[in-house]
Amino acid sequence: MIQEQQNNNPEAAITAPAMGYRFIIPNARILIYQVFAYCIIFLNLLGQLVLDYRHNSSNFTFSVVICGALLLLLVLWDRYLLRKKNRLQSLGIIMLILGFRWYQYAMGWGFVINVLLWFLYLVSRRQLVISITADSVSYPSFPAKKIPWDQVSNLILKDDILTIDLKNNKIYQHLVKEEDQAVNEAEFNEFCRRSIVNSQ
Repeated sequence: MIQEQQNNNPEAAITAPAMGYRFIIPNARILIYQVFAYCIIFLNLLGQLVLDYRHNSSNFTFSVVICGALLLLLVLWDRYLLRKKNRLQSLGIIMLILGFRWYQYAMGWGFVINVLLWFLYLVSRRQLVISITADSVSYPSFPAKKIPWDQVSNLILKDDILTIDLKNNKIYQHLVKEEDQAVNEAEFNEFCRRSIVNSQ
């Protein structure tokens, strides 16, 4: 049996029952993706500084100072945001700017690689939402997975734990915490039970 778990407390936004249910869950790996983004930025800066050095750039020392200061400021600002506001800044625009700089060295492939990495970075930072309606269950994989009710074996909310049990033996489980509007567990579970029965 395959089990996927994310046990962080998310902020959950719940729509009116007539419109279905909507749970916003945390991206548990966002800090890891941010570290990878810093590695990409560092490698870009290092590669471009090496090329400046090989071309005997008159501004090489100045470039080293600026690049070092930029990287340090980004890290310090992220550290502040994480501690004070529990969020991280987006580094996508920095990756694109560094990508454009590769054209200065007639290396268009560097730009292409950065655009691909930028796209993957945006995908990795996207908001993760589970939507449950009378028609289907939408799960935030990439691309989003729309699961019809006839593929669901059981879907239940109990003690703030949302469990989606599929007939192919996959289980998705998330610890949810409603802040804006509480979900009546009994009503929600009955809604899911009826949706499964009606799909048979």
